[in-house]
Amino acid sequence: MEKNFSFIIASIDRDRQLEECISTIEKAHEYTRDIPIEILVIIQKAKQKKDIRIRYPEITRFYYIEEMGLSVARNFAIGKSTGDYLVFLDDDAGVRKDFIEVLSKTKEKYKKNNAFCGKLIDPVQNVPFTAIFSNNKIKNLRRFDFQYFLGSAHVLSRRVIEKIGCYDERFGVGARYYGSEESDMFFRLKAAGEQVLYLPDLVFFHPVLFPPPKYIRNYSYAVGAMLTKNCFCDKAYFLVYWAIAFEIAVKASIRIFQKLLMKGVYKEKDERYHYSSVLRGLLSGVKDYLEENAIMKGNVTS
Repeated sequence: MEKNFSFIIASIDRDRQLEECISTIEKAHEYTRDIPIEILVIIQKAKQKKDIRIRYPEITRFYYIEEMGLSVARNFAIGKSTGDYLVFLDDDAGVRKDFIEVLSKTKEKYKKNNAFCGKLIDPVQNVPFTAIFSNNKIKNLRRFDFQYFLGSAHVLSRRVIEKIGCYDERFGVGARYYGSEESDMFFRLKAAGEQVLYLPDLVFFHPVLFPPPKYIRNYSYAVGAMLTKNCFCDKAYFLVYWAIAFEIAVKASIRIFQKLLMKGVYKEKDERYHYSSVLRGLLSGVKDYLEENAIMKGNVTS
């Protein structure tokens, strides 16, 4: 029997977080049992089969693949899924117990919409993941609103994936560009003329983390490459992508100067956000993507 919703979780080696993630979906299933769902867990590079505790084996399937990359895993799961709508989660994320009920009502109310994102909450402190998720109003997202559309907080219909294609496997954890796979998908949705709705009642959970500088640099590197890619792919909005990149670069530069000129005042923020890593990563991503694109064109014409 086809399912209404397919929950897709890519994981590598975070068994405890994965169990907790699956448990939140199981609780949502118990809350709304009459709506058929499936849970697809894609585990990469596992040395042996995982012993993950689940309560509903009839709706949960595990797949083990050797190839690395978050987008690779998600694309694999898309091919195995049967749901009309696909919910993408990180393995350390989760959903609120009324999630399936809210999503079911959403798809009936917004039948012409193929892409949704929800409110992201830190489950430990019970606060918005970032300031933008304090917004409690439904919002039709513009390109400048791309930061609402995060990897652990979005839903796509099967028909829109068939329309615009799967995730770009050059982006995402484990790929060349370490992240921004969801932002790339968001901009491709917009370029295809799709509306993307932010729904504050559709609640996802993800802990607020402050990763080390290397991670920040890698993620910013992916952001730079992703924005550059979409400059070429969505040429009518070329200036929008450069404006987003410029805004990120200027903000990081200002924070760096503030830290130097006002010693101590911005130390705590810099320790959290690593502004120099943001700036270096962003510029490197732009530069490397442009060089890669030039090389590819050269290979085609030579």
